Amino acid sequence: MGHVEIWVLTMCVIFQSGYGFYLPGSYPHKYVVGDPLSVKVNSLTSIDTEMPFSYYSLPFCKPKEGVKDSAENLGELLMGDRIENSPYKFKMYVNESEIFLCQSKKVSADDFKLLKKRIDEMYQVNLILDNLPAIRYTKKEGFMLRWTGYPVGVKVQNVYYLFNHLKFKVLIHKYEETSVARVMGTGDAVEVMPSEPIVFTYEVAFEESDIKWPSRWDAYLKMEGSKVHWRDLTRYEELDKESQVQMNEELSGWKLVVGDVFRAPSNPALLCILIGDGVQILGMAIVTILFAALGFMSPASRGTLITGMLFFYLILGIAAGYVAVRLWRTIGCGDHKGWISVAWKAACFFPGIAFLILTILNFLSTHLSWWILWG
Repeated sequence: MGHVEIWVLTMCVIFQSGYGFYLPGSYPHKYVVGDPLSVKVNSLTSIDTEMPFSYYSLPFCKPKEGVKDSAENLGELLMGDRIENSPYKFKMYVNESEIFLCQSKKVSADDFKLLKKRIDEMYQVNLILDNLPAIRYTKKEGFMLRWTGYPVGVKVQNVYYLFNHLKFKVLIHKYEETSVARVMGTGDAVEVMPSEPIVFTYEVAFEESDIKWPSRWDAYLKMEGSKVHWRDLTRYEELDKESQVQMNEELSGWKLVVGDVFRAPSNPALLCILIGDGVQILGMAIVTILFAALGFMSPASRGTLITGMLFFYLILGIAAGYVAVRLWRTIGCGDHKGWISVAWKAACFFPGIAFLILTILNFLSTHLSWWILWG
């Protein structure tokens, strides 16, 4: 009884300590007027190719102090994030306009070709301020849409334009936790021409907001078009019911295979391995979702979701081995002494496939930002 009371008390302490913050693991940063704010850049991403590239792989302005990588965890590396510093800097609550950033070198033929390729592939620039991704608002057909990042450029009548002027709109909440870097819009664009330099400028405007720090992620987590999704799901369910009625009227189904239910599997070892790995993956998903629902894997802590999944997958390897060996002994159609081999194969089957795929990707993607160093 004493052990139960101690456990309950510990859980109460954990939940009570986590109540003070909306997102466990993230803390508010209070600013005063004039405090410096630095914008960070993440990898260039595209919904077309799904291959991230480093921000400075394109001829963008670099910081005077040099490019420095931010400390990243394993999850961020696996997701392809490469967070670096940028020359975009401004002061808290100080509106500025037409700030000269830099003038790039003359665009070489290779850079011109690369810029056109990235624009055609619809790559986006991702900026981060106060640990929040910048958002671009666009209005289309009367609807206001939110997008993270902004396009590298646009193509209009076979002419390529690069976005070289940014307009930052920063929402702040005074006297309490600060909510910054929630809105960002693109400004002017310049035509990209070979052997011509590119001038980069930006401006920033601050605006007071009633959005408090615990609610600043709501704009990112809010699902768009949820009503449309539910309508489509309801329609699909109705169609599925109609097809199910037709199937019940037919003679096909489980009755045709009722005699094969207790037939010995042709490859019992593979069956045990797959079921064991399935239990491991399912358990990892359930535990990860549980911890994410409790707020221990917040979006403010980038990479924690992937890192947590890998950690839980590693721990639940015990369950995979147990289930695989238990099923191997239950089937009873193989050598009972082969349980050691089944356990080893269950532990190495899925990770071996993942290792092989990642190794091949390493050789094929040496110029991408998400290549993985094998230590």
